[in-house]
Amino acid sequence: MKLPDEEIEMILNGIRDFIIIISPERELMEANEAFLKHMGYKRDEVIGRKCYDVFREVTRKGGNCHNLCPLEEVIKNKRHCQIELTRLGPDDETRYTELTIFPIWEEKGKISKFIEISRDVTKRVLSEKETKQELLRMVEKRTKQLQDTHERLLHQDKMASLGKLSSSVVHEINNPVAGILNLVMLSKRILKEDTIDQKEIDLFLQYLNLMETETRRISRIVSNLLVFARQSKIQLKKYNVNKLITQTLLLNSNLLKINKIKVIEDYGINLPRVTGSEDQIKQVCMNIISNAAESMMATDGGELYVQTRHNAATNTICMRFKDSGPGIPRDIVSKIFEPFFTSKKKGKGVGLGLSVVYGIVQEHGGDIIVESDPGKGTVFRVTLPVELVPGKGKIQFPYRY
Repeated sequence: MKLPDEEIEMILNGIRDFIIIISPERELMEANEAFLKHMGYKRDEVIGRKCYDVFREVTRKGGNCHNLCPLEEVIKNKRHCQIELTRLGPDDETRYTELTIFPIWEEKGKISKFIEISRDVTKRVLSEKETKQELLRMVEKRTKQLQDTHERLLHQDKMASLGKLSSSVVHEINNPVAGILNLVMLSKRILKEDTIDQKEIDLFLQYLNLMETETRRISRIVSNLLVFARQSKIQLKKYNVNKLITQTLLLNSNLLKINKIKVIEDYGINLPRVTGSEDQIKQVCMNIISNAAESMMATDGGELYVQTRHNAATNTICMRFKDSGPGIPRDIVSKIFEPFFTSKKKGKGVGLGLSVVYGIVQEHGGDIIVESDPGKGTVFRVTLPVELVPGKGKIQFPYRY
């Protein structure tokens, strides 16, 4: 039984969603009370008008019906369409509308009319946007906190490395200081003699040359320690990789000498200068070299092979550190870069060194590869781009059997 038009109109007006009926020519044929109230129209002000005119789309401003016309989607796909649009309300403010359009078909397969059912979701959309903005603010705040924590960890690890170096460097400085003191005392004795011939003068000059050499060596050690110890923000500049490694080896020279470690240096010629934080890359080398020295304590000496090369095809610099120590057990090699993981005895380390190394290399857009054969030593290969490309690092653990 067909319902009377009055009952159909009553049902439509009782629905809180916005309902309109649109002709194939895009003209409004009917609209319920909820739609008219929402848009601020009277019924005779919309009936017969184009839908895009009613929704302020005739000026092609404010909404997006002209880009995402749901009627076109219905005709194209020959099925109902559900979509979210922006439309201008009666106050000319952008409103967000969630709508579904159903086609009504004639017997011959043509569309006789479209029924659009929609609702205003502006409050929900604005609330979601506000929530998203708040989440973004929280993420930015948390990211800043993580960056501050990362900087503190960098400095803590640097201070731990500096502490390990201090006892070694004391001997490195004390030896030339004692030598200089002896030479000064000998020089004073020569000057007290009544007659000084050419032989004493030559000897005196020789003493002065030795004192100059030893004093310069002390100055280099102290300068490098001060540079390494300073706390600073990341400062990007171009630096010489070979010179950086040489300075780091000088800082560790007494540690290497005490542990009977022979250093073999194989530097590439005419390497391009690398862009990055010289201070942080020096910290990477410091960790790797000191770890290699400590690993060879158990073998009563060994060799540390240091190599640098430039790969022109990838425009990268590779630093290779190979030690002849006992190697890393296979069951822990995949964990060595995890924060706070350490295989050292209690009190010998907190497990931050290599995790910091990985973080620095990754920030510089580089790669770090670890190769270890138990009983045959370990190789750390650090590859850095000549031009800094942050955040593209990776980590690999290849085994060689």
